[in-house]
Amino acid sequence: MARKEDRGTKDDNVVRFDFRNKLRKQHDTRRRKEWMLGLAAFSIVFAGGMLALNWPMSGLTSTASSELAPKLSLVGGSASPRFELCGVTRRTCVVDGDTFWLEGQKIRIADIDTPEISEPKCDSEYQLGMKATYRLRDLLNESAFEVRPIGSRDEDRFGRKLRVIVRHGQSLGDQLVSEGLARTWTGRREPWC
Repeated sequence: MARKEDRGTKDDNVVRFDFRNKLRKQHDTRRRKEWMLGLAAFSIVFAGGMLALNWPMSGLTSTASSELAPKLSLVGGSASPRFELCGVTRRTCVVDGDTFWLEGQKIRIADIDTPEISEPKCDSEYQLGMKATYRLRDLLNESAFEVRPIGSRDEDRFGRKLRVIVRHGQSLGDQLVSEGLARTWTGRREPWC
């Protein structure tokens, strides 16, 4: 509190204090806190909205196998989705050499098996798994392809749709096998080390 200068009063024994500065500081502090809380609330709502927009919708809508059959004849060019490696957002991206997300639907390429990258048993398995992952991304981005059901099973035990990916009548899984990046699926996993 600052002592106020004498304003011409005749009483020299009176000391006046100016409370306005203290009140102004309290008011400014309160406004700053309210502004920060408002900004924090906005940030939380904004982040939640972004998550909701990018959240996979597979559990909320029932996708019949006929919807994913040759439904996804994807056209190359600017209208087709662009595949990247999966990160936090998993809408249209590649997980590994035999699994990818397409428009919020997780798909396991049913006719091949590729090396693991999430829990590899050795370094060579990881290295080959990464090569298969990048190659699958490149193949999916090349041009139009079809997603076709295979056999009587619609999903695997992890809830991934079991599909064959075909372009011009050839399985992209077979192409990965011919390049040495995958094996033809035999019904069980074989070691890569």
